[in-house]
Amino acid sequence: MKKSILLIAAMFAAFAINAAEVTVDLSNYSVFKTEGATVTPSYNSGVVKVDYTTTAGWDDVAGVSFALNNLKVTNIAFEFLGDAALSPWTSFFVYLEDSEGAKFYSSAADLSISGWEGDYKAIDTYFPTDALWCSPAYPAGEKPFVAVGFIANGGTNSTAAFSLKNVKLTVEGGTGIDNTASEVKAIKTIKDGQMVIVRDGKSYNALGAEMK
Repeated sequence: MKKSILLIAAMFAAFAINAAEVTVDLSNYSVFKTEGATVTPSYNSGVVKVDYTTTAGWDDVAGVSFALNNLKVTNIAFEFLGDAALSPWTSFFVYLEDSEGAKFYSSAADLSISGWEGDYKAIDTYFPTDALWCSPAYPAGEKPFVAVGFIANGGTNSTAAFSLKNVKLTVEGGTGIDNTASEVKAIKTIKDGQMVIVRDGKSYNALGAEMK
C-alpha cells in the first residue's frame, strides 16, 4: 500500500513541472453571442455543431465557449468545419479569455467558415496574442485563462453553421498523473471548467486528489 501511494505521489510530482495536452469536453458548452444573434448548439459523438443566425452584420457574433479553471494555456489544437453555402467572408475567431475578462485571438490566423470546400480543417498550432474588443495593459498569457471560445463574425445577416471536434489544449503546470509512468493510460480532460484525470476507472483533480 505504501509503495502504491509513493508511486502515485511520484507521478504527480514528476508531471507537475511539465506541460500536458488535455482534451476539452465539448459536451459542456456555453452559448456566446451578441444581442442580435441566436445560437443553437448540439453535441453528438465528439462533435459540437453550432447553428446560428445573425442580424446585425459585423456587430453580431455567434458561437460557443468552454470554461477553464485558471489554466496557463500555451497552445490550442482543434478541427473545424465551415459552411459551404455561407457568403461573403465570415471570420472565425478562436479566443482565450483570462481571469481579468480580457479576450485574445490571432489575427494572423485569418480563419474563416465561409466558402467551405472539403472536410474538417485541422489547426495544430494556435496561440492568440491579439486583444479582442479590449485593450489590456499586459500581454496574452500573463493572467491565467478561464475560457476558450469559438465564434463566427460575418459582415452581413446570415443563417449558417460550423462544427468543432478534437479541441486540445497544451497546459503548463501541475495537471495530475504522468501517462508514461505506468502501462495504464491516464486520460486528461476538462469538465465543468476543471482539469480531470481519469485512471483505472477513478477520477482525480489537478492536485492528484481523488474525486468522488
